[in-house]
Formats: sequence, C-alpha cells, structure tokens
Amino acid sequence: MKNLVFKTYEIEEVLNLYVNRNGKSQLWNDSVENKQIKIDLLEDIDIPEKETKETTNIRIKRYQKIVKILKQKYEYKCQLCGYSFHMDNGNDYCEAHHIKMLSDDGSQSKENVIILCANHHKMFHYARDAISIGKLIDNKRIIKIDNGQFTIQF
Repeated sequence: MKNLVFKTYEIEEVLNLYVNRNGKSQLWNDSVENKQIKIDLLEDIDIPEKETKETTNIRIKRYQKIVKILKQKYEYKCQLCGYSFHMDNGNDYCEAHHIKMLSDDGSQSKENVIILCANHHKMFHYARDAISIGKLIDNKRIIKIDNGQFTIQF
C-alpha cells in the first residue's frame, strides 16, 4: 500500500517565496507593487472547487452483533452518565468503545466494550490522561474520570 504525504502551505508562505527582478528573495510588504503582484498571483492559482482522491485503508473488521446486544441491554444510554439523545430517525444515539483498542490486540468480547455518549467516547480517545480504567473484577470495572468514579457492570 502506498502512503502519500502532503504538505500544505498558507498562501502567505507561498507568496513570501516571490523572487524580485534582481533575483533576490524578498519578503512581502504592503507596497502597492507587491499588493498588485499578490492579486495577480491569486487570480492565476487554480484552486479546484472539489477534488477527490481514491484511497485504500486497511481496517480491522468489527463484529457489530455484540455492540448491538450491548446497546439494547443498556437502552442506548451511556453506561457512565446515562445520557442519550433522540436522532431525527427516532432512535436514541450512543457509541461503543473498546476499552483495549482492537489495534492493540483488544478483543471484541462484551467485557472489552462499553456503551458511551459521544462526549464520554471522545474523552476516552482524546483525554486519556484524565481517565483510569480498573481491571475487570466480578464482572465490574471501576472507571475514574477526573474526580468522578463510575462502576460499570458487565
């Protein structure tokens, strides 16, 4: 599989590469000449309205049966705070989180999946330092988030 890396530039970075007539690089300033050159360059840049690119990703196949069973068991509500909301289609919204990520050899067993609201799910991914997940003991886990403590029953 081929990985592509793109570097993006702000237009000012590109314009700062302008070389004047003497062959010397110059930084942009607010002179009338530079403002006109900037306008001309911006008019010449071809920025497509939409651009698509086909890519190939390799992902771990997730078996949704256990997720569906757990969402039903917990009535589509966060196991931590009980929050959910009704979507436009009439269903309640919740998300499944793998305690040990599948990419780190986490299992797809019910003991490795918790049902969360979108807010808590994002915290599990982006605020990991604030979260402590206890070991599974007697089908329970203690999860600490900042100063709060939750007991999850499996």
